[in-house]
Amino acid sequence: MKHILISVGLTLAMSFGVGVKSRADEVRLGLMVHDVEGFQHLGIAGVHGKEQSLSVSADYVWDKPDWLDWALHARPYIGGTLNLEGKTSHAGAGVLWRQGFWDKTYGELAFGMVIHDGKIRVPNPIDAATRDEIERRFALKRSKIEFGSRVLFRTQFAIGHEFSDKWAGELVYEHLSHGQILGGPENEGSNNLGIRIARRF
Repeated sequence: MKHILISVGLTLAMSFGVGVKSRADEVRLGLMVHDVEGFQHLGIAGVHGKEQSLSVSADYVWDKPDWLDWALHARPYIGGTLNLEGKTSHAGAGVLWRQGFWDKTYGELAFGMVIHDGKIRVPNPIDAATRDEIERRFALKRSKIEFGSRVLFRTQFAIGHEFSDKWAGELVYEHLSHGQILGGPENEGSNNLGIRIARRF
């Protein structure tokens, strides 16, 4: 949890720095199923459901700043999740792109980096000196995601619908992992699925 508090402090400081130059575009709040099962057929990490639980999510998204025109008018954001059952929480920042499909419906792609308070790895049970320690490590292997890095990539896909000029609802899929770039060799990752509401300004 200490890492999350540090990260939240940094992102709030960053939001103040950016906020004085640009108005906020929207605030989003959601409910996520953390480490959701059911994605085995996609062949991606995080399909195990070791930590399946509920989290609340929050994001703060800025209007399109001029300095990101080169990146196809991306929008910067800060955000993360707080797990309601004591499992892995995370916070970080990134950019997102939104494209309308038809009247009042849109798709969104977001990419960023987060810091989390979950397990990086669990020591090998075979190396334990006592039977109790062996059993404890096996229990951790069964119940904890081994992320392999304290810092992870956060990729999100969302489909949203505008109810009015100010309010929208979204269905969100999120994947967390280090992609064998930021750490390793463990890289179990996490898939998270949820809904959220957006309040635009």
